Amino acid sequence: MLSHLIEIEGYRARIERDREGILWGRVIDINEPINFKASTMRMVETRFAQALQAYFDRCLALGKEPEKPKAHGF
Repeated sequence: MLSHLIEIEGYRARIERDREGILWGRVIDINEPINFKASTMRMVETRFAQALQAYFDRCLALGKEPEKPKAHGF
């Protein structure tokens, strides 16, 4: 199973490929569950950015600050 990390604006997501070839992403280092899926590696970053934007929009609508990622070391 493929598994690696990508990062956008300090938010990291773990990407895994299932047996059917679908790529699943999950934002890590925050408590809020943010998940996304993509059919190709090219689409992963786009779907990740869309999921983050949806999260930021929800936070704005609810009048709360988006959770910041916990510090991590590479």
